[in-house]
Amino acid sequence: MSYSDILNVVNQYGSGMQNLYANKANNLNNVNFNAGPVNPNSSGAFTPKTARDIYSSSTNVNNPMASFSDYKPYSGENLMMQGMKGMQYANIAGKISPYLASGASDLYGATIGKGTGLAGAQNFNLGPAAAVYGFTQNQNPYDYTQTEKLGTYASTAMAASQVAKLAGVGATTGIGGATVAPILGMNPFVLLGSLILGSIWSKKKKRKAKANIKRVKAEIKEQQDDIYSSREDQVKEMRQDMLSQQTTDLYNQRQGRYDNQYGGAYAEEGMKMDENIVAEFTGNELIVNDQDKVEKGLASGNYAMASAPIRKAMNNKQLTPGPETHQGNPMPVDIEGNIYVGGGKLPFKAKKGSGIYDHATDQFKSTMTDKEIAMVAQENINKWESNGMA
Repeated sequence: MSYSDILNVVNQYGSGMQNLYANKANNLNNVNFNAGPVNPNSSGAFTPKTARDIYSSSTNVNNPMASFSDYKPYSGENLMMQGMKGMQYANIAGKISPYLASGASDLYGATIGKGTGLAGAQNFNLGPAAAVYGFTQNQNPYDYTQTEKLGTYASTAMAASQVAKLAGVGATTGIGGATVAPILGMNPFVLLGSLILGSIWSKKKKRKAKANIKRVKAEIKEQQDDIYSSREDQVKEMRQDMLSQQTTDLYNQRQGRYDNQYGGAYAEEGMKMDENIVAEFTGNELIVNDQDKVEKGLASGNYAMASAPIRKAMNNKQLTPGPETHQGNPMPVDIEGNIYVGGGKLPFKAKKGSGIYDHATDQFKSTMTDKEIAMVAQENINKWESNGMA
């Protein structure tokens, strides 16, 4: 076909071809490139869980003290709530005061007064004292403020003053009928007693606030310990999964080098390495790199010569680790004789002509004689020959 023939074809069919492929190009967005689902396990980068998943899914610590971090009891709506609390306390105390006074008066008349009641029973009222206490004691159980302390002292003194009046103890009544000067309109002995009582109650409330803080901190620590323990377990599990995935990927990479119709040998029945050194081991295989000396010793009946390379391999711990299973413990061997296990290489190689003795610890013992070792080696060689692995 000449160049002119090509030009004629282009001129004749070019416009149609241009329209055809132009339409195809314009419709590429409508082409379905769905190649089927992607298996995440096919990628070495895939992990079932990441550190971000672990830390973002952790349960938050419950800290009840945090809700009082911005709490201001005597401002805004909180001030109104404190006032309502004081009024509520005053209302309750005002209602029960007559009953308390009546009961105290009757008890006094029956025991000490011999029929006469308490003169101050009619004016007894704990309402004002309760109002001061309710207004000054805030809603935060994790602190004890100066306002609460002063409120405790004041309300205790006011309540003590009412009790003193109920008992007929006036502001100027002293010991033995003597007259004393009142302090803040109260009997000084009553005031002193109320201050002592207020101090006791104040210290008790302060200890309670500290105990609440200690309890919450202990609960927070327990929650944190549980979270840390859970995170640690999840991280360990994640690492194990990643290591398992990496080991599998490494094995698959190694397996691709010899998993074909040309090479590769499984050392289930033991073997002798030949030119095609690529293979797969499991565990508990003794690698004897001086196998030719073993065979020379057997051929000449020199048991010491035959057993020496095997003893040397045993002493050098040239033993593949792990369980004797290809499925659970595959150890690929590359073309250079490197044996791969757990993401790394063993410190010894399986060289050309090496003897690979399976179930080594069952076959060979350090207490065996040279002849016993030599005979076991001969049995293995006979087995290899029958299996075509010699």
